[in-house]
Amino acid sequence: MTMCASPLVPRTDSERVLAAFDRAVASPRLSGSAYLQGLVGRIRCQGVSEEGRVQLAVQDKFYRDFIDDHFRVDLLCALQAELGSEVDIEWVVDEGLKAKAPVAPPPMPPPVRSVPERTRLDEKFVFDTFVSAPSNQLAYAGARAVADNPGTAFNPLFIYGGTGLGKTHLLHAIGNSLLQKDSSRRIVYVSSEEFMNEFIVSVRDHRMPEFRRKYREQCDGLLIDDIQFLGSKESTQDEFFFTFNALQMAGKPVAITSDTVPSEIPGLADRLRSRFSSGLIADIQEPDFETRVAILKKKAELLDLALPDAVAHYIARIIQKNVRELQMALNRVYAHHSLTRQPLTEEFAAHILKNVLPPSRPLDVEQIQKEVARYYKLSEADLKGPRRQKQFVRARQVAMFLARTMTSSSFPEIGDRFHRDHSTVMSSCEKVEAEMETDLQLKKEVDDLTGRLAR
Repeated sequence: MTMCASPLVPRTDSERVLAAFDRAVASPRLSGSAYLQGLVGRIRCQGVSEEGRVQLAVQDKFYRDFIDDHFRVDLLCALQAELGSEVDIEWVVDEGLKAKAPVAPPPMPPPVRSVPERTRLDEKFVFDTFVSAPSNQLAYAGARAVADNPGTAFNPLFIYGGTGLGKTHLLHAIGNSLLQKDSSRRIVYVSSEEFMNEFIVSVRDHRMPEFRRKYREQCDGLLIDDIQFLGSKESTQDEFFFTFNALQMAGKPVAITSDTVPSEIPGLADRLRSRFSSGLIADIQEPDFETRVAILKKKAELLDLALPDAVAHYIARIIQKNVRELQMALNRVYAHHSLTRQPLTEEFAAHILKNVLPPSRPLDVEQIQKEVARYYKLSEADLKGPRRQKQFVRARQVAMFLARTMTSSSFPEIGDRFHRDHSTVMSSCEKVEAEMETDLQLKKEVDDLTGRLAR
C-alpha cells in the first residue's frame, strides 16, 4: 500500500504562513540590501498549497525563474526561521501583479556598467611580456592564433589552470593585440561574476534589450574570466548561452578561462559544456624551475632591474606554484633594494622575503632520501647501497648535500642514514658545492630538489 507523504505545512496554517512571510521579508537576510529588498517586495504570498508548500506569486515566468535561481535558498532559510519548521516553495505566475509592480526601481547603490569598456584591458599584459614554456605552450599558441585570426581560429578558446598561472594575462594579451590591429574594435573583458551582476541589474531595471545589444550586436570579441562561477546559476547560464551563440554565429571571437575543464565545472549546463568543448581546450600548468627563472628575468627587465642569477634562482626555488606570487616576491625585493640601496644578493632576498613566505615544514634525512630517489628514478636502497655507477654516485652525493644544507643533522648522523662514515659525507658535500659552480645541469637538479622539498 502506498502512503502519501504528509504536507510540509498544513493548509490550515495559511494565516500563520502569511504572517511568517511578512516577517521573513523584513528579516535581515532578505532586507540586507535595497536591491534584494526590492526584488522580494514584488513577491506575494498566497498561503499554502494542497501539497503543503508555501505558494509565492510573481508577475511572470522569467521573474519566477530568476528569483528561484538566485535567491531560493535565501527565501527558504528566512521562511524556515520564522515558521520553525521545514518548508518548500511552489511558484505561481500571476500576470495581474505586473500592474501592481512599482514603476520606479527600488533604491540601490549605482549599478555596474552594462558593458565594461575596452580600457579595462591592462596594457602591461601583452604577448611580449608573457613567458612561453612547455607548461603553457598550447594556451599561448592558442591565444596567439585567436588574436591573429579572430572568430575563425579556435572559437571558443578555453584556457584552464590554477590561480595565478597566467590565464588572465593571455586574455588581456588577446584583447590588446586585437585593438592594436584595429582600435575601433569593441572588445569586452569581463569576469563571469561581473557578467552575472550586470545581467541581474538589467533584469531588475527592464533593460535586457540594451544588455543584449551591447553584449551581442555591439561586441566584437568577448573575453570572459573565471567561467566556473556561473555553475548552478541557471538563468545567467541561459543568457550566456544565447550570447555565446550570437557571437559565434557572427564570427566574433570568444575566449574563456576557468580553474578546470568544462566537464568538471559543477552545475554547468550540458549545452554550455558542449559549446565550450567545441573549440580548443588548453591548460596552463605550474611552471618548472627554468620557466620560473625566465619569468623573474622578464619581470626584472620590465622593472629595469639587473637581477643576479643567484637571486632569481633563490626566488624560483622557494616559490613554485604561482606566477603571481613570483611577481609579488620580486616586487618586494625590488622595492627594498631601491629604497635601501643594499647589494642585491641571495642573503638580502632571503631576509626581505622571510616574513612573506609560508613556513616550511621540518625535514629529515629520510624525506630527502625518498624525494631524491623519486627524482632520479632510483630506489632508496640504491642511495644507501654500495653501487658505484655514475648515476648512483651522483644521486647519493646530491642527497647527502641536501641533507646537510636542509636539515640540522650532523655529518656523522647523515653518514649513519647512508651507511657511510662522516668523512665520505663531508667530501660529497664539498664536491657537489664545487661542481655546482660550473655544472649547470647539476645546479638545476639541486635547485629542483630544493624547491620540491621546500613545499
